[in-house]
Amino acid sequence: MRGFIARSAATAAVTALALVPVSAAEATTAASESARSYRFVVSATSGWQGTETYIRRGDRYSVEYVGGAWTVDSARFDPVDADGYDWDTDARIYQGCKILRNEAYGTLLAKRGRSITAMGSYRKLRAKGSGTLRLRINDADRCLGDNAGRITVVIRVWRARSYG
Repeated sequence: MRGFIARSAATAAVTALALVPVSAAEATTAASESARSYRFVVSATSGWQGTETYIRRGDRYSVEYVGGAWTVDSARFDPVDADGYDWDTDARIYQGCKILRNEAYGTLLAKRGRSITAMGSYRKLRAKGSGTLRLRINDADRCLGDNAGRITVVIRVWRARSYG
């Protein structure tokens, strides 16, 4: 695994900074919003897994890795966290099974509607469309048979209050 202790400190710092508004407009928006948190376990042996978290267009949401490990080949490669394998290890893995080819095997992926995004250990986004958030490992369905492990994530959703 690639430095969970160092990454945990870095992730905590990024998380703390990500929640601080950077402009007056964002400060006003943040004051009128509420956040909800959900804990979810993502298996390396299943395809897209529904989180039952509905994201609306315009919502801000984040997915943060909080623990666990998984692998795309339990016989040949050590488990990794949500950032997936380093590029040297990734190059030794058969390349025909990636969902997102420009992301490392083992990277945590998110999907809403048809949009697929690499989330890794932490990412915060504004939704351009609506849909139920689904998560998985960067490894195609036909290649899940040799996978093992699971990770735990925290999903946070910030919704603007509806007026009207």
